Amino acid sequence: MIRLPFFSETAPRRRTVTVLVVDDSGFMRMALRKMLERDPAIRVVGEATTGEEALRLARVQRPDVVTMDVEMPGGGGLEATRLIMEQCPTSIIMVSSLTKMAADTTLKALACGAVDYIPKASSFVDLDIVAIERELCRKIHYWAERRPLQKPALVKKSGRPLALSAVQPRGVPDLVLIGASTGGPKLLPQMFRELPRLPCPVVIALHMPPVYTQSFAEHLAADSGHDVIEGHDGLVLKGGQVVVAPGGTDSHVQPVGRHYTLRVKREEHYGIHPSVDALFLSAAQHARNPVAVVLTGMGDDGLRGGRELAKRQLPLLAQNEESSLVYGMPRAVAEAGVASEVLSTQLLVQRLTQWCQP
Repeated sequence: MIRLPFFSETAPRRRTVTVLVVDDSGFMRMALRKMLERDPAIRVVGEATTGEEALRLARVQRPDVVTMDVEMPGGGGLEATRLIMEQCPTSIIMVSSLTKMAADTTLKALACGAVDYIPKASSFVDLDIVAIERELCRKIHYWAERRPLQKPALVKKSGRPLALSAVQPRGVPDLVLIGASTGGPKLLPQMFRELPRLPCPVVIALHMPPVYTQSFAEHLAADSGHDVIEGHDGLVLKGGQVVVAPGGTDSHVQPVGRHYTLRVKREEHYGIHPSVDALFLSAAQHARNPVAVVLTGMGDDGLRGGRELAKRQLPLLAQNEESSLVYGMPRAVAEAGVASEVLSTQLLVQRLTQWCQP
C-alpha cells in the first residue's frame, strides 16, 4: 500500500467535495460510502454498479470526483472512464486490486484520462478498507481542486526564486536515474517514445505497489519500443536497457567492476516505495558519472538524494511546472537549488539525448 507523506500541495478543505462511487460490489459501495462520509467535507452524491450507470450519473450529478472500480461487468471501469472523460470530464480515481489484470487495466485507464489510483487487497476485508481510507480521502480532496482540462500547472507558483546549480555531466553519463510519482505512468511512455536508446542503463523509481511495476514495465516496453524490464536484486544493469524498480521495495545501484548492479530491499524509514531518495542516495555514493531526473509527483521524494548529488556536483534535471501533472517533487528540488535545469518534457528528452551521445 502506498502511503503518502504530508505534502504542501494539499488544498485547504473549504468546501464540500461531491463524489460518485462506482463499484459492482454492494459491500464495497457501502464500505466506501461509510469511509468517505466520515470526512465532513466529502458528500457521496451517487452510487453506480455498472459502467453505463456511472456515465449516466456522472452526466446528471457532475461530481467533483469519481471513484471507479477497475473490474466490473459490461465494459468495466476502463470503458466507463473513457466515456466519462469524453462526455463529462471529471477527476477519476481508479480503485484497483493488487492483481496483474487489474494493474494492466489501471494503466490503460490512466492513459484514458483517469488522474490517479488506489490499490487495495484482492479480498474485501475490513482491515484493507481501513488501510486505504486516509489515502483515498486525501487524494479526493487534492483532485477535487484540480479539474481535468485545466492547464497542467496544477498548483500556484510559490513566488520563491529558483537557484539553479547549472551543473553539467563530466563526459558521457554512465547511468540515468529517473524519479516520478503521480502522473508518471502517463508521462514516461510519452518521453520514451521520443527518447532514443541510450548507451547507458536507465533506472526508474516510480511510486507503485508490487505487481503494478511489472505491468508498467511491460506497458512501457510495448508503447516505446525500448528494452524495459522490472528490476530484481542482483540484476546487472546493461547499456540501452531501462529498468523499473520493483514496487513496494527500494532499489540501490552498486558498482561491480565496470558495471552496476541493482540491490533491492525494503527500508521502512522511507515513507513511500520505491523511494526516489534511496535510488539517488546510492548513486551519489557509488555512481561515477550519473544524471538524475525528477518528474511529476506529490511530495518531495528525491530532494534528500538530490542534495547529495549536488554536493558531488552531479547534474539533476527537474520537470517544469507547465508540463507536470503534479508539481510537487520537481518543485522541491528546483526551489532547494539542487536542480541543474528546470525543463519541459520535450527539453528534458533533448537534454538527455544530447548528454548521452557517445
